[in-house]
Amino acid sequence: MADKVFNILIVDDNVKNANHLTQVLQDPDFYLEPAYSGRDALQKLSVKDFDIIVCDIQMPEMSGLELLSHIRHSYDDLAFILMTEEMQQDYLIEAIRLGASDFVRKPVDRIQLLKSIRLQVNKRKDVLDYLKVSGCVSQAEIKLDLPPAMFQQVDFIKIFTMFFRQNLNISTKIVNELLLCMEEMLYNAFIHGTMGLKQHERTICYDSYKKLIQHKLQLPEIACKKIHLLLKVDQEQDKIIFEVEDEGEGFDYGLWLERLKTNQGIQLDEYGRGISIIYHLTDKVSFDKNGRFIRIEKKISDAATQARATV
Repeated sequence: MADKVFNILIVDDNVKNANHLTQVLQDPDFYLEPAYSGRDALQKLSVKDFDIIVCDIQMPEMSGLELLSHIRHSYDDLAFILMTEEMQQDYLIEAIRLGASDFVRKPVDRIQLLKSIRLQVNKRKDVLDYLKVSGCVSQAEIKLDLPPAMFQQVDFIKIFTMFFRQNLNISTKIVNELLLCMEEMLYNAFIHGTMGLKQHERTICYDSYKKLIQHKLQLPEIACKKIHLLLKVDQEQDKIIFEVEDEGEGFDYGLWLERLKTNQGIQLDEYGRGISIIYHLTDKVSFDKNGRFIRIEKKISDAATQARATV
């Protein structure tokens, strides 16, 4: 872990819950501080820099979603984890559009929350230097063939974030939706396709999970695999296309699509969460090669999509 101490603000109108989480999440790499309302959190943000906010979504006067909306106006890169029970689809999608970094289910499991915080901490570490593209990009195509070890060394979502925000005229809402879909696609290709992790392996504590990944990356049959990415930007056609292909065993995507058509909400559980988010936040999603290949299309403009196409 880096030498930097990461400042984390725990926001919950239940004083007992806020203080409890502040205690159970104690770690040498963290400075934790409780806030007991949305306005209390904003006041503390005005006098201290925080890296991550963990916030209950149901609070009087100012909900977690309202606090997130306030924060995004002034703290665009601040990680924001929402603690929530079941939510309606529209409410959850709005949280994603506002830039929620992750969701943890209540009652909060310490290991799950700690894992989410660790993942957000890793995203904030320095990544490879990014070369700015001069001018406004109207069309672009990026193709990458990557070894799995690269996913432990480079934060690709941060690179794509800088590319979109510095070189393309796209609204924050569209960027947030697109980045979340891309992150889920890359995660699925790495964890499911390349690493081949089983469900019980994905829910172990963070330290054990990290050791398991490091062990698998040393295996020749894993290290030789590649993850193939293709990003196409076409502002004239008002769309972005993102493709990911892994060299794993694939999965029964048809079964998952049928489930999603009958389930209107976004799943919060780790198993099935990625494809659920991708399905609800893109204009078109298609699969091929027994589920090893996935392609999404997303409109660049803010105009609402009139119809969804799924292949």
